[in-house]
Amino acid sequence: MIAKDIKKKFDDVEALKGISFEFVAPSFVGVIGHNGSGKTTLLEIMMGIQKPTSGEVDYIKEFNVNKMKEKIGVILQTNAFYSNMKVIELLKLFQSYYKETYDLGYLMDLLKITDYKNKYYDKLSGGMKQKVNLALAFINKPKVVFLDEPTTGLDPMARHDLWKALEVLCKDTLLFLSSHYMEEVQKYCDKLIYLKNGELLYAGDIDEFLKQQGNDDLSEVYLNISGGYDRENVG
Repeated sequence: MIAKDIKKKFDDVEALKGISFEFVAPSFVGVIGHNGSGKTTLLEIMMGIQKPTSGEVDYIKEFNVNKMKEKIGVILQTNAFYSNMKVIELLKLFQSYYKETYDLGYLMDLLKITDYKNKYYDKLSGGMKQKVNLALAFINKPKVVFLDEPTTGLDPMARHDLWKALEVLCKDTLLFLSSHYMEEVQKYCDKLIYLKNGELLYAGDIDEFLKQQGNDDLSEVYLNISGGYDRENVG
């Protein structure tokens, strides 16, 4: 995937100020930055939910651009599904949207949701809902996946299970994942997009970025660069 000089304005606010990068599969790309740095806006432009004010995203290296939406998987920060649908019904509905899909039994077993397949989605715990969301995001065997803060609010075991499932499902996938947990970004991602006030601070290998910073702890680097901005955005 190639992003070419992506800019986005909301009235007089410049949310993104010319973002460019290139990544190829398989890669886990951590998208980080303080609250309001432009992470969600950038992800939504790459997903096709929003249009940039200028610039473009080129998917040609991954798949035929005309079939882009058939090969993208998404988890948003908030999801709205039919409240009266059971997990298995929701999975079958999403499966019907695509020509090529995973076997539902395989996905449910992998994500440990088989025992909950006849439960109503809106009655599930937050962690279990996120596992179902992951099944829905991967049901079409996507080539590019976007996960917007998927581990926020999850307990350590649920976060561990989610990452282990991603390691199985993303062997040939380009994954973009935004997170405020720097330790998991450093542990599981090999690439990094770092935004600050809508500008691109860095795009490339995490190890190279840490080498440039002279610090092998991404959490410490993040606090040094973005800590003040996070505090300003609290509340």
